[in-house]
Amino acid sequence: MYNDTIKVANKIISDKDLADIFQKMEEEIKENQKICRQEKIENEKYEWEYQQWTTKNFEGEIKCTFDFYDDTSITVDNYNSFITLFNTRLHEVKNMWVRYNYRYSIQNGRNQKYISQHINMDIYEYKMDIDVNLSSDDKKMDDVYQLIKEKILRSPERYDRVIKKKNLITNKIGFALGVIPSLIIGLLLAFVPEVRKIYGMTYILFPVAVSFLALMIGNTVFGNKLDRLYSTIVPEKKYAGYDTTNNRSIYKDDIDKFLETSEIIIGKNIDNIKNRKEIIELENKYSRYIPIELIVLLVLSIVVVFIGKFI
Repeated sequence: MYNDTIKVANKIISDKDLADIFQKMEEEIKENQKICRQEKIENEKYEWEYQQWTTKNFEGEIKCTFDFYDDTSITVDNYNSFITLFNTRLHEVKNMWVRYNYRYSIQNGRNQKYISQHINMDIYEYKMDIDVNLSSDDKKMDDVYQLIKEKILRSPERYDRVIKKKNLITNKIGFALGVIPSLIIGLLLAFVPEVRKIYGMTYILFPVAVSFLALMIGNTVFGNKLDRLYSTIVPEKKYAGYDTTNNRSIYKDDIDKFLETSEIIIGKNIDNIKNRKEIIELENKYSRYIPIELIVLLVLSIVVVFIGKFI
């Protein structure tokens, strides 16, 4: 027998990846059932001691227990019921245990060998543990096993740029959204004589003030949406000590735990891939505005300095 345990760490396993694996499981069961039926027909004309079987008395099963967030649990042992629940209630699933089993015999005349193989998948929102027990005498379950390994190997990393550069991304979007109202406020202040004089004496005041105000306005107005998009994909916080100066506890991202676990697209994670994509789209969209806004800021900075000096 060949035994393996796969721990999935720092990966995003999509619901499509899972569906592809389950579909492959069902296809392999049907293929082996077909082979079993064909071999039965072929061996009917021979006495038992002369029969040749690769899949005698084949029994294949895909069984799954779903645990839902409403504290209910459902166990199904046929693919149609299983995939229907998977497709319709995946957003409600807290965890799921999939049991995939083969039982059959290989017969070569008087020599007969019983084969039992299984792949067990324990699937949670934050991890997926896979226990594999394959026969060294037969490779019927190997294709499913290889597909699982391929899906895991090719799946994207959880600790990606969207997480690593969160502050940069949120500040870029916030700045781009806040520049226009900040420019308007800064220009209106030029009509106040005291402020106008300060603009004329301190060349960098206008661009610095506008930039600072842009970040504040943009992050305040747009921050809630970004917080919502990031809410289920960012690392959990861990205690990092006590700040005696400000009398408060300090918490930081628990990156180590984040790298040890994964993101399985079920339950509360159901929109995570879509949210990551939306964050990237927002960054790309608003990043295009920043060069133009900086040119406008530079031109207006020269204008307000001129106004402050000569008007």
